[in-house]
Amino acid sequence: MRIGPQPEQSGPWRNTLRHSLRVLLVVGCLGAGASVVPPVRMALAQTSSEASQFATLVADRLFIDGANLLIAEGNVEALYGTTRLQARRITYNRSTGALSVEGPLVLNDGRDVVMLAESADLSDGMRRGLIRSARVVFDEQFQVAASSVERLDERYTEMTSVIASSCEVCERRPTPLWEIRASRIVHDEDELQVYFENAQFRLFGLPVAYLPRLRVPDPRLERATGFLSPRFTFNTGHGVGLRAPYFIVLSQDRDLTLTPFVASKGTRALEFRYRQAFATGQLELGGLVARDSIRPGRTRTLGYATGDFALGNGYQLGFNLIQPSDRGVLEDYDRDEPRLTSDITLERIRRDERIRLQALQFRSLRLADVNAQLPNQVGQAVLERRRDVPGLGGVAGFRLEAHVHRRKQVFAGLPEPAPGFGPGPRPRQMGRLSLDLDWRRDAVLPGGVLGAVGAHLGVDHFRLSQTGGAFPTSVSRVTPNLMAELRWPLVRSDADGVSHVIEPVAQVIWGRDRLSNLPHEASRMPELDEGNLFTYDRFAGRDVREAGLRANLGLSWTRHDPRGLSSTLTLGRIWRQRDLGQFAAATPLAGGRSNWLIAGSLDTVEGLSLSNRSLFTSDFRLQRTAFELDWTTDTYSVSTSYMRILGNAFEDRAATASEWSFEGSRQLDEYWTGRVGWRYDIAQNRAARALVGLNYENECLRMELGVERQFASATTPSARTSFGLNIDILGIGGNPSRARRACSDM
Repeated sequence: MRIGPQPEQSGPWRNTLRHSLRVLLVVGCLGAGASVVPPVRMALAQTSSEASQFATLVADRLFIDGANLLIAEGNVEALYGTTRLQARRITYNRSTGALSVEGPLVLNDGRDVVMLAESADLSDGMRRGLIRSARVVFDEQFQVAASSVERLDERYTEMTSVIASSCEVCERRPTPLWEIRASRIVHDEDELQVYFENAQFRLFGLPVAYLPRLRVPDPRLERATGFLSPRFTFNTGHGVGLRAPYFIVLSQDRDLTLTPFVASKGTRALEFRYRQAFATGQLELGGLVARDSIRPGRTRTLGYATGDFALGNGYQLGFNLIQPSDRGVLEDYDRDEPRLTSDITLERIRRDERIRLQALQFRSLRLADVNAQLPNQVGQAVLERRRDVPGLGGVAGFRLEAHVHRRKQVFAGLPEPAPGFGPGPRPRQMGRLSLDLDWRRDAVLPGGVLGAVGAHLGVDHFRLSQTGGAFPTSVSRVTPNLMAELRWPLVRSDADGVSHVIEPVAQVIWGRDRLSNLPHEASRMPELDEGNLFTYDRFAGRDVREAGLRANLGLSWTRHDPRGLSSTLTLGRIWRQRDLGQFAAATPLAGGRSNWLIAGSLDTVEGLSLSNRSLFTSDFRLQRTAFELDWTTDTYSVSTSYMRILGNAFEDRAATASEWSFEGSRQLDEYWTGRVGWRYDIAQNRAARALVGLNYENECLRMELGVERQFASATTPSARTSFGLNIDILGIGGNPSRARRACSDM
């Protein structure tokens, strides 16, 4: 029986026909079948064990052939659960539940897997069947072209005579950049793995490797055991080398990465990294073991551990531990950051409270430093609280600190000309207990002037051992301060929305003129900048406290443009009643008057950021300056900085330091990006570092090529050159590909 399209009805006969068709659809779902007019949507009951599920069929025309066959033609769509099938013609056998599909067809299983084919025979709710001349696309990235695809069940799909790649294939570019050809592959939907048999890897259409068995992860899989992208290197220390990291998934919350490193000059090394995630934190353990020709006959090692855990009640435990076997192992094995500060920290930070317990160890890489003579073992505990003061008004602060540090050997030298200055003797161990009490109250005075008064009291007790007679073994110190401050913010707004704020600030602080005969251990580099211009103390630690009557004067200007151009400028200086000699000569804070501080910044909506901080003497000779410029756009980025600091023996700087660094990149076209960078020592008129690199990235491949020259320095006794090549195949194993372009855009 066959019923073709009916002529369109109108009026009440049309509504009656529609109602009759709805009834007919229901009868057809429950009975032998039905025929309807276009367009048609029909629910088909399944005859398998999943009889409660229904497939929805949408088409331009439906035909019934006999008691069991239903034929759909024209813009056919079949939906069963999350599976969606689009085709030109579908024949459904009601007795067997089989679908015969004529293409071109598109099958989407609802799990980011799409199949495109010429024809197919499907069954079991479109979960089984044979698909001919198919192309399978995983997560819109990895695609496989096969002569036939057989869906064995919901888990396994078998493909024969396949070509796989994540590269775009177009009429103008018929050969992909890379491809894998194989006689047969099996896709495991549960494990998200693709298994190849008799695989041949091709690059630019040329075969470069043959593998009888190959397994690659599905692009939807972010973590899988297997090799990661290798890295080829060449440098003067190791020669030509290869790193081949192997990633091991131990469980959902643990993994291990082993990276063998072999090089032509005899380097044999193994790097490892273990990571584990917990409900309250994370842990990472790593390091390396190596034998090389840089230090022949020695086994070189490096170990580190990092972690961060929430302990409850607001407490956080973190640690960062590192232990190298020698000074050069970090740089010899491409550790970008010399992580030589180890710490274990227990901390809790709330709105008005901070608690911190910390143990630290410092290790220097400078060739002239003797680590045993440095205070590299430190322990400290800090309790800080802040409260409003009822009745009196203002805010009061409380800070209690316990600090101890020690060195393995006593640093012996000549007697110091002034307390804490020069290369004189140092104690083996120094312990300190400090109490800070402060109070500040702000008020708005007539004329819009902002006034503030405050007080600060510092109490310190020191214990020193093996001082060589240069310092007392026990000292107590009380440091009171009183403060008064006036600010007068002046605001102007222009018609175009630009606002200006000019704020002169005058702060006067009184303190006693008494100095203590104690070594400068933690405060050997006092700074003057925008952050500490208006503070009680400019020393980094409480082993030394700023004393005397002084005035902190400054002027700031801020310009804000809603269209994106904003700038700031700060000018300031410190005047003292008399010079107490507590700051070493040639430092910015030395003398009765400090250096002039001039700092400014500029930010634009186009991505340009510029900042500068400079310190000038009274006759406006530049003593220190730091300049930084960053500019980032869609096609290029530039980051450059310049620094100049005069020599100062107190800060262990024998000569003037002056350096210019530059890092830049330029997008040459859609795929290629050039990189260049250098660091130049202007004071010594020689290069410190140079880098040239080239990056390529399309939708299926990322390549990084770079040459770096590292010149001799205080931490590196000899110069070295390194060449690196890193290639990543994109579109598989959680390594996402770039957004694809349409073939017409190529």
